[in-house]
Amino acid sequence: MYPKKYIFIVAMALAVAAVVMHSCKKEKQYRDYFDKSQLKYIEKLGNKPKLADKHLEADTSWVDKNGLHRLDVTPLPGAYEDLFVDYNDVQIPHAKKNGIESIDNFHDAYHLRQPLVKIATCEAYYLDSLTHSMPYLVPKAALVLEEIGCAFADSVKAHGGSPYRIVVTSCTRSQYTVGKLVKVNRNASARSCHMFGTTFDLSWMHFEPYNNDYLISPEDLKAILGHVLLDFKNKKRCTVLYERWQCCFHMTVI
Repeated sequence: MYPKKYIFIVAMALAVAAVVMHSCKKEKQYRDYFDKSQLKYIEKLGNKPKLADKHLEADTSWVDKNGLHRLDVTPLPGAYEDLFVDYNDVQIPHAKKNGIESIDNFHDAYHLRQPLVKIATCEAYYLDSLTHSMPYLVPKAALVLEEIGCAFADSVKAHGGSPYRIVVTSCTRSQYTVGKLVKVNRNASARSCHMFGTTFDLSWMHFEPYNNDYLISPEDLKAILGHVLLDFKNKKRCTVLYERWQCCFHMTVI
């Protein structure tokens, strides 16, 4: 007859082995899902795609009475309110198709089957201080954000301007933070696309310069960003909503 302590040790070893095997199985399932669904987007992150525009050989800007450089930007083919009208009824289906299951709180984000990637300030964009969201997106959305940022920066240079970055003002939200936001923001929706990890907001009022001695008119930068987003929208890369009162473009990856 084996002593009780040996029986206990064997039982504990078997229990640990069972937990490890279960974890490995879950990790394999996660890895298989990751490879099949999102790996192609991860591999493209950081490749810094560029627009086809050729950079101007000389600075063709001029300075206005406020000391801001003005660029010769072609007007958009319509008002922002008319061009970017993808409201929730358009964005939600894409968010559900490409995103995570909506989460109750940020702790739940660590137990998702679909992976999220953390975003941070980089060459393509500047991440603002997030008060009601966390800096995570599904890889597909993170890739689109990076491509938009690179396209914007390249277009600014193509118009003869000094390097600038777009500013990200919101990313993934939990049901809890959406509930808090609805109480203080009349434009916030309890049925928010931000809960799916597919959606982010870009400011059309603030842009981040690399050179504070060369500041470009926000109006011209907004127009350049508008052209970039219209191109992505027409290519069915993302949906876009112009939010006047929140001073941002609200978009969901397709």
